[in-house]
Amino acid sequence: MTYHSYSKDTEELALTIYNDGFGVVKEKRKVELTGEETEIQYLDVAQLIETDSILVEGLNILELNYDYDLVSKTKLLEKYIDQNVFLLDKEKNERKEYRLLSVASGIVLEHTETKEIVLDPKEELILPKLPGELIVKPALIWKIKPSKTDQINVSYLTKGMEWESNYVVELKDKTFNLSGWVNIQNNAGTTFDNVKVKLIAGDVNRVEDYELTLPDEPVLYSMEKSSQPSFEEQSFADYHMYTLQHMTTLKNNQSKQINFIQAEEIPYKHYYSFNPYNDKAEIKLEFENKQVQKLGLPLPKGKVKVYQEDRNDGSLEFIGEDRIDHTPKNETVELYLGDAFDIVCEGNSIDSYKDEKGIRTEKWEYTIKNHKEEPALMKITHDLYDRNWKMKDTSHTYNKETSSKIVFWLEVPTDTIETVTFEYEVDERIYITKS
Repeated sequence: MTYHSYSKDTEELALTIYNDGFGVVKEKRKVELTGEETEIQYLDVAQLIETDSILVEGLNILELNYDYDLVSKTKLLEKYIDQNVFLLDKEKNERKEYRLLSVASGIVLEHTETKEIVLDPKEELILPKLPGELIVKPALIWKIKPSKTDQINVSYLTKGMEWESNYVVELKDKTFNLSGWVNIQNNAGTTFDNVKVKLIAGDVNRVEDYELTLPDEPVLYSMEKSSQPSFEEQSFADYHMYTLQHMTTLKNNQSKQINFIQAEEIPYKHYYSFNPYNDKAEIKLEFENKQVQKLGLPLPKGKVKVYQEDRNDGSLEFIGEDRIDHTPKNETVELYLGDAFDIVCEGNSIDSYKDEKGIRTEKWEYTIKNHKEEPALMKITHDLYDRNWKMKDTSHTYNKETSSKIVFWLEVPTDTIETVTFEYEVDERIYITKS
């Protein structure tokens, strides 16, 4: 005896979605098993279910199958080969019986009495009832040991689920406002009604058989301040979990946006970055993800769009975007927004020589031309790949960030040319020691 379980029988439904294109479905369904059933058709599952991930509580399962041989015209006709079907002549209101011989290159019928062959008939073809092995939607088919129960719990992984955080920055003179949105995409092949949603931020290791690419969906944002956060954040294992504070519905092939962070008056540093490998000065925006800076929250990876107000008419204009990785609290976030139009930079080696002792001298010069109407904060980064170097002379103070990287910070006034020069020595002498 076969028992059919549908999504309408679901009492509790929860969904945990990961960044990497998959999710975990957990549902509790009520059933009425009398002990006579030997098979259960568990319907309304995700079409992209991973069948090796299924967990079932409340049943003694002997065999599990995933049937996705869904009804289509071709498959349906193939199931009736060598069986009797009917042709309906609507004008005469007559129905004649035939045997279906083939559907490979058109329909071939044999009259059951006269044995006449009919090819591609124009009359309406009528089929008997749907064969038992054909289903109209994907289903888990369980052969079970007969038992009595009124509830089963099922969990499984499915591909086709993905979420990403997206941020909108409204840039002001010295601070900015931040609005963070979660974009959830459901392409798993089923709708999740009245579901509790959790999001996991982090890089969970998966052994993938193939890569699923989800389509781009339109994303809408608002800078309006939320009355209360939609998600509650907490640490979970080595990741971060965001739990939606209300139930929602994720329709199949739907993209949904939910606000998860709202922060105002966050201080930032705006500067221009240049090194000898760049053609132009890069526009950079930097801020600290700290509580004292109005943040201090784990920021999931995602795209950041930056807008700035046009003081002439008060409208917000788009000035650049970048992606951030998963960023813990108390870390620095750096955004690259584009290349500066009115700042011209050049970096050149202007001298290099070695003396008779084997000491090589390198001299570099960086020229910055600021054609903007306001001063420009510049960050000049220079890499030194020599092991034994020593600074000999410099026009500006520098910071030694690593053993092979130095950084100059300077403010260039408007309509001014600033030159940074420095000279360092590299000891290339060969030392021989006696053992």
